[in-house]
Amino acid sequence: MAECLGSACPPVGGPYQHRLSRLEKRLAFDSSQEAVEESCEEVARQLKDYSAKASAYLRSHGVELRRAVAGLDEIVRGLAQRHDFYAARLHQLAAQMETAPYPGDPLRFSEAVALQSAGLKTCVDSMFHESQSMVARMREELGMVEKRLAESEITDPITGLTNQREMERRIREETEAGKSPVLIRFDLGDAIPDQVARQVGARIGSQFRYNDLVCRWSDHEFLVLFQSSPEIARTRLGQVVPWVAGRYQLDNGEIANIRVEASLVDGGMEGLEALAEPPTEPVAFSA
Repeated sequence: MAECLGSACPPVGGPYQHRLSRLEKRLAFDSSQEAVEESCEEVARQLKDYSAKASAYLRSHGVELRRAVAGLDEIVRGLAQRHDFYAARLHQLAAQMETAPYPGDPLRFSEAVALQSAGLKTCVDSMFHESQSMVARMREELGMVEKRLAESEITDPITGLTNQREMERRIREETEAGKSPVLIRFDLGDAIPDQVARQVGARIGSQFRYNDLVCRWSDHEFLVLFQSSPEIARTRLGQVVPWVAGRYQLDNGEIANIRVEASLVDGGMEGLEALAEPPTEPVAFSA
C-alpha cells in the first residue's frame, strides 16, 4: 500500500509512503490487538488525507495545463499573424525590386540597391526581434506554470520526504492551533549528492515514529516535526546522530564521510526564521 501511494502520485505520495513504511516497522515490534487496531485507524486517516491532497494536486494540474495551453495558443496565434504580416511585406519589397526602374548611372544604381537592401534588412530584423519576444513570452508562461504546479507538490523529488513548503504549512497549522512545534534539525554542513541525500533521509526516517513528519529542508538540512516533548526530542538526538553520521557508499563504489550536527529549534514562525541561522544550541555532533 505504501509503495502504491508513492508511485500513484509521486509529487504528493512520497511522505505517505515513508509514513506507512514506518508504521509497518512499528507493527513488527508490537503486533498486539490494540496496536493493530490503532494502525488500521492510522492507515485510514493517511489514506483520507492522501486522497484529498492527490485530488487537489491533480485538479490544480489540470487547471494549470489548460491555462498554459490557452496562453500558448494566444501567443502562437499572435506569432502567426505577425509572420503573415512580414511575409506580405517581403513579397511587397520583392515586387518593388522586380518592377523598379533602375538608373543607368552606376553610383545612382548602387544607391537604389542599397535603399532596397536596407528595407529588406529592416523587415527581417523586425521579424526576428518579434519572434524572439514571442518565444520569450512562451518560456515565461511555461515557467509560471511550472512554478504554480510546484507550489502544490508536497514531496521532495530526491528523497521522497516532505518538502520545505509542506513542512512550513504544517508548522503554521500547529502554531495557529496553539501548539508549540518541537523541531529537530539535522545539518550536514554542505550540499550532498542526491544518492547520499536519499540514504540520509532513509536513515533519519527509520529512527522516528510514523507520526513524526520528516522533511528535507534544504540541500544540506533535514527537519523533523517531533510529536512529543522537547525533553524526549533531546534524548532522541543523542541516539539518532551516530546512526546518521558516518560512511555512505556511492554507486561508483566511492565512500562519502558525512558529519552531522543536530539541534532543537524553537517552533512557530520564529523557528522558521531561525532555521536560516546557524544553530545556537548544538545538542549532538558526530563525524
